[in-house]
Amino acid sequence: MKPIKLPKVSDKPMHDAIDPLDGRYYDPEIAKFLSERSTIAYKAYVEVALAHNLADFKICSDADAQAIEAAAAKVTAEEVTEEEKATKHDIKALVNAIKKYTGEDAGRFVHFGATSYDIVSTATSLQFRAAANELIIPRGRKLLKTLVDLTGRYADTPQIGRTHGQHAVPITFGFVMSQYVSRLGKSLKSVEYKANHLKGKFSGAVGAYNALSVFVDDPLEFEKKFLEKLGLESSESSTQIVPPDNMVRLLDELAIIAGIMANLAHDMRHLQRTEIAEIREKFEEGQTGSSTMAHKRNPISFENVASLHKQVLSQILNANLNLTSEHQRDLTDSASARFYGVPVATVAVMLSRLNSALSKIEVDEANMQRNLAMSGGAIAAEPLYLMLAKYGHTSAHEKSKELAHQALDSNQPLVEAIAADTEAKTYWDKFTEMEKQIITEPQKYYLGLASEKANAIASNWHKNLN
Repeated sequence: MKPIKLPKVSDKPMHDAIDPLDGRYYDPEIAKFLSERSTIAYKAYVEVALAHNLADFKICSDADAQAIEAAAAKVTAEEVTEEEKATKHDIKALVNAIKKYTGEDAGRFVHFGATSYDIVSTATSLQFRAAANELIIPRGRKLLKTLVDLTGRYADTPQIGRTHGQHAVPITFGFVMSQYVSRLGKSLKSVEYKANHLKGKFSGAVGAYNALSVFVDDPLEFEKKFLEKLGLESSESSTQIVPPDNMVRLLDELAIIAGIMANLAHDMRHLQRTEIAEIREKFEEGQTGSSTMAHKRNPISFENVASLHKQVLSQILNANLNLTSEHQRDLTDSASARFYGVPVATVAVMLSRLNSALSKIEVDEANMQRNLAMSGGAIAAEPLYLMLAKYGHTSAHEKSKELAHQALDSNQPLVEAIAADTEAKTYWDKFTEMEKQIITEPQKYYLGLASEKANAIASNWHKNLN
């Protein structure tokens, strides 16, 4: 067999990409905010804001600022990348690329008084605020709306509750969904808050405003006005960089959203098991579950979401390791921080994938009823023990356990086990008709506040979404 001949690669995504986010999971909407091209554009935008602030403080003319703005609009990512081959410094490459279009007079004010991370830290805050507000939050709200709709639709649909993988007591499918509505909704609000509290800086090489103090009477006012142009506030303290804490908090919250989605995806995947079969992921025409087992209908979207969660977590470790930087700055986070877009993009993919699956989910209410009846009513062991105790039984829990296990072992209804037990029958005769109905049909009469809670949560978050 001849050695493999590898194909030529290009700079285009999909088949020539290394990272699946630039290939299998490539999404132009995500790239709009998080691509390298966009990263460069945000940095150029911050350089323009600096030029206009210099003009406001009479350090350069308005014409100089306008020339710098026009020049920055002409710069391409390709030019900056080419320039970096010589500078070995990304911001210096950007500055040189802008200067090419300004002319010498205006060009001397490009990046004037700035250290690289006055630009980078500030641009990164802008970029991730936009990605959160215009990418994560809208997609999250779509998923939340789908979950709210499912919660309301199935608020009264009985389903067996499960703890430790075992049948517990009856609930409703809407109640199950409502838990995720509440969790996801709160986490989305937290993301929005944290994204809108990212900070910027213009405090120089060590954060002490050394350079700025030479040519500005009030460096703090200069920084404040500069950041106001970008809709940002200054960090209370900074070194060469904005402290990474707020960015890491945002990424940590995104990991929580990813975890909530993974939890939901795992639950849906298990409910799709052949022996449970309470829900199904819609199978599209032409879709294949297995290359050999033609009968398979795999829960691929739910499994995909659970799998992508692992990728988010791996980058959250990276972000938290970047909380440390030696003295006023080292470069141990320089490469690793460039991967921050990965968890943001991955969460965006997860939100869309999970929403797509859940918006077309097929709920099998008949199988839910079948599973509720599977134990022959033994799931009423809890109310049975409470009622036995109510009517004076001194070992009510033990007696209830004995009767429930007897019913399960003999494959008979719990009420028959009670009727056949002289001691239990004595107490049974004291039960009210309603109490007897709870034991006889727990799937109908022992749902607690599942429906009410589901409807209340759905109503609350419906208001939040409108």
